[in-house]
Amino acid sequence: MKKTLVILFVIIGFNAFSQTANQILLNTYNKFSKVKTFKNKVHVDFNIPSINIDTITGKSYYKAPLKFKFKFKGIAFLPKDNPFLIYNFIKDSTKYIAVLNGTEKVQKQNCIIINVIPKEEGDVMMAKFWINPNTNCPLKMQITSKSNGVILIENFYGKYANLCLPDKTIFTIDMKKFKVPKMVSADINSKSTKSKDSSTKTIGTIIFNFSNYIVNTVINDKIFTDK
Repeated sequence: MKKTLVILFVIIGFNAFSQTANQILLNTYNKFSKVKTFKNKVHVDFNIPSINIDTITGKSYYKAPLKFKFKFKGIAFLPKDNPFLIYNFIKDSTKYIAVLNGTEKVQKQNCIIINVIPKEEGDVMMAKFWINPNTNCPLKMQITSKSNGVILIENFYGKYANLCLPDKTIFTIDMKKFKVPKMVSADINSKSTKSKDSSTKTIGTIIFNFSNYIVNTVINDKIFTDK
């Protein structure tokens, strides 16, 4: 009888755990959703194979739910998409299937791994999250899309972890599939330097360091219009 009860509690506990994938994602969204606007300073370092790109400094602006803008002097080699767009995606659990896929330590923190598959066909084919269930912050995200292949995003949090706003974000991209805007491509081609093993290195990283956050302040919509 005792063995039966133990097995029953294990099954019930497992089922409860397996049903928390959507709730964990919703908790993450709810945390970030407290941010209506922000602006900050951004320092960006590049490690792109066969390309020499100087470090740049500028600002970024966000306005819920979808507006985001980097502002730098000159041309910047940056992911085109809003890095916070994924929060808008996970807020509606009817648009995807979320499946728990075990646990793993990231940055010495215990994380729950969640695979997310969109129900409708679009650019995003699959997403994978490593979320600390205690803070609800996504420490790592892997986005597989038709346009840019696989992009790995790793977030490091500090003062604004309570809002899921990172101090540092590292994008790891496959240069063979990453779409480079035409203007940026022209600028890069003029500075590119070929190395002996350039044909074998296709993975690049872009490191964002964010500072001086000003959260939930008034931001004019004109900031987000392209020149």
